[in-house]
Amino acid sequence: MTRPALRQAQAPAAPRAAGALVAAPERIVLALVVLALAAGVWASVGLHEPWTVLPTAAAGVALAWRIVPTPVRVAAADRRGAVLALAGTGAWAVANAVMHAEYLIVVRDPGFLSLAGLWLVDHPSSDIPALGAIDAAAVDGTVLPDASQAWNLRGDAVQPQGARMLSALIAVGGWVGGDRGVLIANTLVGAVGILAVYVLARRMLGPLASLAPAAAVALSVSHIGLSRAAYTEPLTLVLVLASALWLWRGVEDRRTGPLLLGAAASGATTLIRIDGAAFAAGLIAAALLALALSEGPRARRAGAGMAALALQAVAVYAGYAALWRWSEGYADRLADQAVTLMVGYGALVIVLALWTLSWLGGGDRVATGARDLLGVRGARVVGAAVSTLLLVLASRPLWMTAHRGTESSVDQFTNNVVGSFQASQGLEVEPTRTYAEHTVAWVSYYLTWPLVLLGIVGFGLATTWMIRRRPGWALLLGAVLPTSLLYFWNPEVVPDQLWAFRRFEPATLPGFAIAAAVAAWWLIDRLRSAWRSPARRIVAAAFVVLPLTTWVSLAPGSDLPVSAATPVFVREMGGAYDQLEELCAVAPDRPIILAGTSSHFGSLRVMCDEPTVLALAALGPDEVATMATAWDTAPVVLTRNPEWFEWASDPAVVVESSVRQASYELQGIPRTYFDRRYSWYAGIVGEDGVLEPVAPGTHAEVTSP
Repeated sequence: MTRPALRQAQAPAAPRAAGALVAAPERIVLALVVLALAAGVWASVGLHEPWTVLPTAAAGVALAWRIVPTPVRVAAADRRGAVLALAGTGAWAVANAVMHAEYLIVVRDPGFLSLAGLWLVDHPSSDIPALGAIDAAAVDGTVLPDASQAWNLRGDAVQPQGARMLSALIAVGGWVGGDRGVLIANTLVGAVGILAVYVLARRMLGPLASLAPAAAVALSVSHIGLSRAAYTEPLTLVLVLASALWLWRGVEDRRTGPLLLGAAASGATTLIRIDGAAFAAGLIAAALLALALSEGPRARRAGAGMAALALQAVAVYAGYAALWRWSEGYADRLADQAVTLMVGYGALVIVLALWTLSWLGGGDRVATGARDLLGVRGARVVGAAVSTLLLVLASRPLWMTAHRGTESSVDQFTNNVVGSFQASQGLEVEPTRTYAEHTVAWVSYYLTWPLVLLGIVGFGLATTWMIRRRPGWALLLGAVLPTSLLYFWNPEVVPDQLWAFRRFEPATLPGFAIAAAVAAWWLIDRLRSAWRSPARRIVAAAFVVLPLTTWVSLAPGSDLPVSAATPVFVREMGGAYDQLEELCAVAPDRPIILAGTSSHFGSLRVMCDEPTVLALAALGPDEVATMATAWDTAPVVLTRNPEWFEWASDPAVVVESSVRQASYELQGIPRTYFDRRYSWYAGIVGEDGVLEPVAPGTHAEVTSP
């Protein structure tokens, strides 16, 4: 293994600029983490404004600046590694920003997360006022002031589904670049995620070898696809890997600052995702184990450990409190899972706190004694057991088929979706299949099997080294394995790609890439010295080429002999932004009655910034007229079902467009797409409830009902 500390010690003293260059990748990660924390915290108290978020972030970066050390000595390899990491990440950011998604129609999570971000650009909280929609919806049970799941009524406001940190962060992009700034922002988060992989790997592998796992993640179809749209996983990746790095530094360098920052960042994952406590638990348990195995006064280690544990716990529970405040309907729907996570995390915190306090009386000997008892041979056995467990999980398609139940409404809905996917792809229709036995194979879709198998070896090596010589390796294991093992066994997700792989983007994908590099460079070190340099070049090229092979598929003799990965080559939901802009321009400054298309409820409410109700069935003129009395201005009806209403004359299509989406693939990367076509009709509600059609290419004048 490379030992960067030794190499730096042999290098001459470096100019300040060289040291700043080497520190730049991590400082970019630091800046994004602090900005995300500031945006998430202020959104959690309903004060998300430029004058609150930006000064807080600037102050936070200034306070945390020294947590990232500027190296006194810099070797040529350090400079080359930093330059290549920054240049490669910059090029990646530009290329993917150009292809950013327009995920503004709510089919899946990026829709409401993007729209919540757009709303937070001009509003301090994510609560969206109903503004008469509740009164208008009271006319009939088929009319709603919100939309199922993604948009839920709380009091007199509609709440977008989910936690708020990502939406609050991408809203900062809107302060800089307007709507497009919001849509592009997550690609920049994905770019910083590549740097996070690099700086964490650099602590283990050195400045050049660490480029290999960073390149593998950057070129993976999953990281590209999940970064272009507003998925929460790239930001979670940044926080998880940054936390692992800072906790590791705090343990090894005996510094409290990095330890506390790592604890805060890992706890804040609950401001991004409802399962954030699982990531936080693995990281804090690993940090305390590493502290217990480290040298130093017991009082100092116990005090630092308790401070980190307490800070992380505050952040975790603050995230869940914010979730219940700003997305009550979503939190209530998933209350069983959320409460299980909170109780489980709380129990772990109590156990870890009691154990950490016991160090003052020698309780850390539980860890050090076990290490000494295992010895070298025992450490190797434990490492081999970890690799064997992962191999067993990878082998499950050979000996099991996983199924879900049929009784709950969620299971029934999922079974219907999976069955439809199977039928459309020509697969045997087994709607209860979860495909959980293929979860390790899912990682191979994006990294390929050679890197997955190397990663399995790497985790075994990391376990052995954690026990034998360097406790900090626990942070790699704690960041990756707990959630990976949990979701390998039971992902609890509709199993189409890329959707299903979201579970593995934050920790598993980068973790396997880093572990694969660890194993590869360890194997290279076993070679004769004359062979090592060419072997490093070959292996480094493999980390680039292998993920690239997943971009194109060759299937001679099939209906599609050559196909490409649509998440790379197709703009997801291309055409959605223009469609919504045109719909808002049809009859501006009017309340909206959206009929029949729930996917557009939040899109119109946010993009047009007008009160909106959703009609799920046909309405008579009397009902429409009654609804109109909720507002001072006659509303406009937007619908793809003109037969639901009575019109003063035959309506014409006012907006016609198509939106492109990647196909749904159960056992591989999506390689086809479909264009969903929309034909919209619009009518202004008259006093008698009859609709006056809006002519194509005209704007309706505002009148009172």
